[in-house]
Amino acid sequence: MVNLFPLMKTPIFILIALLATFAGVSAQAPATATSDYLGLSRELLTKYYDTRKLLGKEQAEWKLGQEVLKSRVDLLDSQLKELKTKTEEENKTITSTDTEREKLDARSKELIIVQDSQIEIVEKFEARVRKLWKMLPLALQTKLQPQFDGMPVEGKKRDDIKATASERFLKVLAILNEVNKFHSDIHVVNERRKLKDGREVEVRAIYFGLGVAYFAGSEETADAAGIGTPGPDGWVWKETPEVAADIDLLIGMNKGEKVAGFVPLPIEIR
Repeated sequence: MVNLFPLMKTPIFILIALLATFAGVSAQAPATATSDYLGLSRELLTKYYDTRKLLGKEQAEWKLGQEVLKSRVDLLDSQLKELKTKTEEENKTITSTDTEREKLDARSKELIIVQDSQIEIVEKFEARVRKLWKMLPLALQTKLQPQFDGMPVEGKKRDDIKATASERFLKVLAILNEVNKFHSDIHVVNERRKLKDGREVEVRAIYFGLGVAYFAGSEETADAAGIGTPGPDGWVWKETPEVAADIDLLIGMNKGEKVAGFVPLPIEIR
């Protein structure tokens, strides 16, 4: 800062010198001249004090302005440091977020691979169920029809299937469980069967799992009988009226209607 005080002191010495000069002159000059010199001195003093007052005001305003400017600079420095700190924190957060995102992306890819693998397994089971479906007796098909209808239509695109892999697997599992139970036991069911002579009769059929089955009529249809084996397109039936009585006896024993005993029956192995 420029020191203004030496400049302010200089007019004082000049003024004192002038006054001394005026004083010396006044002793020799007439009264009128002395009065003019005094008036000029008074005017100079007035201007000097006005100038000093103005300089003091300017100096005070400059000092105040300097303090305001310094406080603003300090505030800007503080804000700059705060911004820098926040920027560093944000960069750390972004780096951490990117790392977490990479982990999530990797996990997502792993899950997609696992999901695709599960879907492939389910699709294989569904294909086996469709192939097995034709080999199931009508009574068992009727029982499992809701689960079978809940399976996706063969050939449908994966993206068009709304059911999840777990939901599809549960339906397949329900069907296979019932098929396994049926195959592990002997079942007698009532069926309508169309004979070669064109008659459509009520018969009772006894299934030994999904291996072989026999059917026989009763009373008016006592001559109707046959043996069935599962094929790729469904059960294949062959009429055997010559053993109708034996088949009816076998069915009666299974139902507890007749005394148990040995019954010889034909069998076909495919």
